[in-house]
Order: sequence, then C-alpha cells, then structure tokens
Amino acid sequence: MLNIRNISITCLLSLGFVTSILANQIGDIAPNFTAMTTKGKIDFHNWSDKKWVVLFSHPSDFTPVCTTELAEVAKLQPEFKKRNVKVIALSVDSLEDHNEWIPDINRYKDKIKEKSALDKIITNFGKNTDVDFPLISDEKFEVATLYGMYHPKAKPNQGSFGDLNKATIRSVFIIDPSKTIQTILIYPKNIGRNFNEIIRIVDALQLSAKHNISTPANWQMGDPVIVSNDIPPEDIHEEFDTEEVKIFEDYLKMVDQPGFFGSSKEGKSRSKGNFK
Repeated sequence: MLNIRNISITCLLSLGFVTSILANQIGDIAPNFTAMTTKGKIDFHNWSDKKWVVLFSHPSDFTPVCTTELAEVAKLQPEFKKRNVKVIALSVDSLEDHNEWIPDINRYKDKIKEKSALDKIITNFGKNTDVDFPLISDEKFEVATLYGMYHPKAKPNQGSFGDLNKATIRSVFIIDPSKTIQTILIYPKNIGRNFNEIIRIVDALQLSAKHNISTPANWQMGDPVIVSNDIPPEDIHEEFDTEEVKIFEDYLKMVDQPGFFGSSKEGKSRSKGNFK
C-alpha cells in the first residue's frame, strides 16, 4: 500500500493526489502564499490585513466568460469596500497578459447596464470603478494547487480558443478577518458566476457573526432571520430588542433582521404565511 505521508508534494502532483490531499474545507485557516500580482508581490496573509477576502480563480485571460466576470467584480468594487471586503483574482496567465487584458475588462464593464435589484441601489456608477484589485499570476499552478483550483476532469477541458493548456476552474473562497475559510463555491469553466450572490453570502456571514443568527433559504438583506437555538426563548425579546417572534416549531424561530430599521416590507412579505 502507498504511504502518502512520506511522499513529496511534487510526487503527489504527478500521481494525481492533489485534489484529495490538499483540499481546503470550511473552517480551515486559508493557506498563506506569496505571489506576483498586478499590484506587485504580496504575502497573502499580510495583504488581507484583517479584512474579509474574496479570492477567486478564473480559467484564462482574454476569454469571454472571464471578461464578463471580472468586469462585474470591477463594477461592484464599491459594494465590496462598503463591507470591508478585499477581492483578489487568480489565473495561470502571466502578468503581461493580465495587464494587457485589464483595459478590455474596463471597456466591457462600462457597457454593463443595470439588471438586478442590487444594481438599482448602487450609488457609485458615476465613480471610477476600473479594475483596482490585484490579479495573481500563477503560471506554475502553485496557488491553484494549494487551494484545489485546478481539476483535470473539469469540462470543458479546452480553452475558449481550442487550446489544450491547463487552466483553473471557477473557484471562490470567502475568508473572514481571522483568515478562516467561511464559504467555498466551485463553478465549471463555461458558467459565469453570480457575484450578487457572493455579496449576499458576505452580508449573511457578517450578519451571522455579529448577531449569532442564521439566514433562511433565499434570504435577502432586510428579511427575517433565524434565532439561534442556543438562546433561551424567554431571552429572545431582550436579545434582539423586538416584541415579535415568529414561531414555526420550537427549533425554528424568526425575528426581524437586527439593525435593519425594523426589517423591510419586502422581507416581511416574503416570509408571510410561513408561520402559524
């Protein structure tokens, strides 16, 4: 039997054990690394600077889906900043390619029109939202391997231009200020991500960390939230400064979102009828 404990990382790479051995999980400390980026060389843990981080990989520069994704992130930079979130992208392309590609991303970003509820509340369209976050150059797959961002069986396995070069899949890691991984998302190469959903997840994580609550299915900002079962029922009113506690079962109780001006009419209408 193969004793994997005594095999080097290089050997593991060649034997195809990389994904199972090096996979990160929610609750793990995000692995540190040093890398060259479009903003210079960084030490990831130092760069994160006790902020929330969204680290995401894209398959390749100068490709259609990736261009639309990074343009969306560029447009949403003010929203991430409001939430004390730093964003950083990665692919296995060179710094030269990254820097040459960025103007294309900015031009496409300027053509994006409002098409979601989040777009309508963004007040920063008049400000400069050109790409101002770092793009990691990971030509040797070192960071991609460390985070399990590459998988040879991910389809389609060819680049958009028909080349057979290796490429990263669309991984997302949401990391809290203590450098703990809180969320992992993985998309196939041919499907663009929903970055409004990533912001929604950040909102839910931050709200949960602050108020010891959970969020129900399809939760949006302003909706009722789920009370932790660690809180005795008789303490809920005082804990959340509310007169109303919606009870479905003794294990499922909701209150208006703390600090959201009594919660929103839309949120209350979405939850209406779910409780006896």
